Amino acid sequence: MSERSLTMERSAETAADLKADPQRGNAELLLSPIGELEKLVWQRYACSGCRACISICPAGALEYDIGQNHPHQILPCVDCRACLEVCPRLLANVRHLLSSQILGNYMVIMNARSKMDYARAQNGGATTALLTAALDEDLIDCALVMGLDPWSHEPYPRIVHDSKDLKKCAGSRYSSNAILEPMKDSIKNAKNIALVGTPCSVQAIGLMRESSNEFAARFAQRVRFVIGLFCFEAYEGTLIPEISRLLGTQPWYLHKMNIGEGKISVKLRDGSHRSISLRDLAEHVKPGCKGCEDFTAKLSDISIGSTGSAPGMSTVILRTPEGKGLFDIANEMGFLEVADGVDIEAIEKTGRLKLKKDGI
Repeated sequence: MSERSLTMERSAETAADLKADPQRGNAELLLSPIGELEKLVWQRYACSGCRACISICPAGALEYDIGQNHPHQILPCVDCRACLEVCPRLLANVRHLLSSQILGNYMVIMNARSKMDYARAQNGGATTALLTAALDEDLIDCALVMGLDPWSHEPYPRIVHDSKDLKKCAGSRYSSNAILEPMKDSIKNAKNIALVGTPCSVQAIGLMRESSNEFAARFAQRVRFVIGLFCFEAYEGTLIPEISRLLGTQPWYLHKMNIGEGKISVKLRDGSHRSISLRDLAEHVKPGCKGCEDFTAKLSDISIGSTGSAPGMSTVILRTPEGKGLFDIANEMGFLEVADGVDIEAIEKTGRLKLKKDGI
């Protein structure tokens, strides 16, 4: 869809909103692009927290407010509309891109796990193995991943240039999806990058790839591989303090966490295991997750998750020739163990449950 068509569709969406709420008046039509985001996304608690708008803004006009769970304006807007082009929470943006199927479009689905040993790796470490192959073969200059502060147990976005550093970033992160925040810095010195993100971040990259906006296109040209993670929901920054409180321990005593079967399982530094029902953490779910229809990161090159996989392995969905090419290289290099037998019905069941939970 062209930039003009997207703009017209957004205008129709805005017009429908005005008709539903006449009190907003004609002043709504004069809003800046940032003003449109504020009215249509931020004030409706629909922001996913992906930070795509912050990363792509050429004026540096936006900054993320952790307390409010959405960006806010700090400098004048230059009216380039790039932020509107890449926001995954504007329905007019993603409606034409996302398949209505839970699995989305794909080429192959299989089980895989890394043959390398990573202490913090989640469900076999397939993601880390793929990135290792990409870096070792110089297919990418760097990878954007989520690191983890072992003291506070808080995640943060990290640019990794060496496969040896990947093991420090292995494992799942449940309380931040800010992977796009350092993207502006990464493309300054990198021609090709790989990115690992949740569906909302993946959707933002998909929008960049489709957009004719010059700033969006500049970012998209540098993204060689997008690895998307299955995501039922993400949590606010209050998650770790709440887990620490419920377990009666300090954040630095947490070693590894995994979500599945309605609970979060926590391994402590002494080797013991504890669990917390997700019902007890429901109030810490990001408000913007409630509008998400995508469980399997359908716009990625490769999707990876634990649902439907064999024990100790990950479900891997190869969606594009680029994704399959990377997977084949990692497999040929001896980094992966591969097997058939993914439970597709389990993935579709969880995806439908997500839609039902969010009232979609």
